This record gives sequence, C-alpha cells and structure tokens, in this order.
Amino acid sequence: MRHIDMIGTPLDHARSPDLLNRSFRDRGEAITVVRRELAPDDLAAYAAGVRQDREAIGAIVTTPLKQAVLAHLDEQSTLVSLLGACNCIRFGEDGWVGVNFDGFGFVAAHAAIDGSGMGGKRVLLVGCGGAGSAIAASLVEEADIALTLCDIDHDRAAAFARRLVAFAPTARIATTLAPAGAFDLVINASTVGMHPGDPSPIPAETVASAGIVADIVTVPDTALKRLAADLNKPVLIGDAMVAGQIALFRRFLLGDARTERDALNTKEA
Repeated sequence: MRHIDMIGTPLDHARSPDLLNRSFRDRGEAITVVRRELAPDDLAAYAAGVRQDREAIGAIVTTPLKQAVLAHLDEQSTLVSLLGACNCIRFGEDGWVGVNFDGFGFVAAHAAIDGSGMGGKRVLLVGCGGAGSAIAASLVEEADIALTLCDIDHDRAAAFARRLVAFAPTARIATTLAPAGAFDLVINASTVGMHPGDPSPIPAETVASAGIVADIVTVPDTALKRLAADLNKPVLIGDAMVAGQIALFRRFLLGDARTERDALNTKEA
C-alpha cells in the first residue's frame, strides 16, 4: 500500500498520523500513515532503505529529526534554509523536496481563537528548535509584532534572532534568559511538558499577565495547560496547530508544490 511515514521519537502522542489517516479514509484513498520511531543515528539507514520503496510517498518529520533530515534533501524551500529545519518531505523521481508547515499551522490556530489579528502584539516564545523557529518566522512575516525569544541555549536564541532580522528587517526581536514580563501571547515551543513531572516552562506570573497561552506539546495535561486553566486564560494547544497543517500536508505530499506558499495556494488534493 502507498504510505507516508511519520519519523522521529517519541511518537506515541503524535496526532498527525490519525488525522491524515482519517482524511484518506473519508476520501476512499488507499494511503496510510505509518509511525516509525527513529533517532538521528537511525536516519541514514532509513533514508537508504526508503529511497528503494516505490510505495513511499513522503514523510512527516518531528523531533529530533527536523534538523538532521536536511542532509538528505535534494531540494529545500527558502523557509527550510532559513530555519535549518524541515517537517515534511515529498519523495519523488526528482529527489526529496523538503518544506516546513509548522508555523503556518500555528498562525491558523491562533486566528481561530483571536480574530483581532497579530498586529502590534507582544509575544514571548520559549524554545527555538524546529517548531519554535518556524512559528517565529511565520509570526514576523504575518504581522508587526514585538517578539521575545527564550531558549535554554541562549546562544542559539541569539543566533536565530540575527537570522530572523535578516529575514524580516523591520521585525522587532529581542532575546531573554528568563521567560518573564508582560505579553499578549506566550508560547511554549519547547519539549518541556512531554514527560510526566515536567514543570511549566513559563512562570505563573508571566502566564497571569498574558492574554493567550499556547502550548504546542500534544500531551493533554501539561503543567502549563493546568496553570493557564487555573488562571482562566484561553489556551491554544498543539493539536490545533497540528490540525491546521493537515490540508497542507495533503496538498504538498499528493501534489507537485515545491514551496509552502505553493501548497497554500493549491486546491485540496
């Protein structure tokens, strides 16, 4: 059967396979999404094998492979080059084409709960890895915001801030060592919350002053989500961000788009 792989680890909480499989069933399409638990050390062997698999359509890529897969791409979008991260690959006769839809999913999910738009908003983003950097790039491209980046690796946050300024010269971007202050939107784009006992990556006083709280971790009950609920804050969850990407995954993987914008402008496959 024709298949799309989801690669990374851990995958037990990943929602994309279920959502995509449902869309294929609803359309009567003989395609399935297969979870494949892979660490970075497994990637080379996987790539060699899947290039021989004529039934393989492509792959959805998650932690910790979003950066590592770049070495195996034959073509990548400008956004992937900026971010140094890819979350979707189409396998074809002309090679592997990589794009990144993470940020587009977040923008769509935010618009669904806040119709006022992003313009002028003060935003804190914790975690500058694959998903976090994609969200940041989409936000500064979407609207004039004041974006503060926070990462456990401050050098990584600072380096990414410089790349963002080159990408969007008018963007207002700062970095911080601690996720504190008053913000309209606070986002956890780190992996903190994926494991039982993880604390909230954003302190209570920062959450209390926020307008909207976003937690991209797909585990239902994280410390940050509980804190936001206790403080009666609207919460944007990772599932909504994932759902916002499903149509884009379909259009890209089953079509011939070569960039994220191409997929956005393509009719449903």
